[in-house]
Amino acid sequence: MRVTVVGAGIVGLATADALLRRGHDVTVLEARRPLGARSVGSSRIFRSAHGDPDLVAAAVEARGLWDAWSERAGRPLLGDEGAVVSGPRVDAWAAAMAAAGAPHQVGDPLSACSTALSGTLGRTDGPVLGDPSGGALDLAGAGELLLRTTKPHLRPGRVVDLDEFDADAIVLTAGAGTAELAAQRGIAVPAELAHHVRFAFRFRERPAVIPPAHIDDATYQHRTPDGTWAVGGHLPDEVTATATNSLDDVRRRSREAVTAHVRERLPELDPEPVDEITCTPTVGEGDGVRTARAGNVHVLWGGNLAKFAPLLGERLAAAVAEDHVAHAIGPPDDPADHGR
Repeated sequence: MRVTVVGAGIVGLATADALLRRGHDVTVLEARRPLGARSVGSSRIFRSAHGDPDLVAAAVEARGLWDAWSERAGRPLLGDEGAVVSGPRVDAWAAAMAAAGAPHQVGDPLSACSTALSGTLGRTDGPVLGDPSGGALDLAGAGELLLRTTKPHLRPGRVVDLDEFDADAIVLTAGAGTAELAAQRGIAVPAELAHHVRFAFRFRERPAVIPPAHIDDATYQHRTPDGTWAVGGHLPDEVTATATNSLDDVRRRSREAVTAHVRERLPELDPEPVDEITCTPTVGEGDGVRTARAGNVHVLWGGNLAKFAPLLGERLAAAVAEDHVAHAIGPPDDPADHGR
């Protein structure tokens, strides 16, 4: 089966890799560079902790697939330092983890009862949710692994018209470009974008134990492969939307907010950023995965998708193959039924 994958972010490459391992003829199209745009940067947070039991269960399944990717890569792609969540999310996320049967703890961040609850960087008010399955993802290492199989199938080019492709299936995993292309098949994907900036800071002294990744009501934080500490801020949509705010303004606001947080609550860090990355997520798109199909076009979008990448790749590849077989032996589904 001939499949065109549009978008060479971490999910697009994971899908192409899964399709190639199944023996399909795959072409991957990327307008800029692989693992750019929303997959930019060397690291992300992995966590099973979510506010929805279905997302928790999906993350648990993805965790096992990250382990399989680590075996293929010959090195760990997911740290074992754990993750902690503090602030107003704790109770709801703990309840979702309990409903999904995922290991977790709620307790004092200074407790020695588990790795995920001890060694927390900075000052944390109130109880925290400990996620022992969490940690920092080596996104750059995952990209290197996926490019081993997919690089010969990568082609540069910006896709404008889906009708130009003579393929059995088209998979849209194009990030910010997904909405415009999906609309050609009557699939509505949120299109309003925001600027986002993440900063990296050096430790004043090298920590004896790697701190767990941390999500609070103002920031998310995790280690990077080069030993710095990444901190991104949660700013209101009205001050980050690309339609009304320039990247320079958002960069300035983000830097002010994040460095103020570091000075106040993260004394272990030098408050002067040493690096930054920018991307354009969808406004209001929190945790979640959405898929849709119209004819031979399969579309995926959502927020904070990197942690699910190996699972999404496997599921998309399986859905494309199953859909192709179904169409070969019977009439296609109603194109108006876009939910999956």
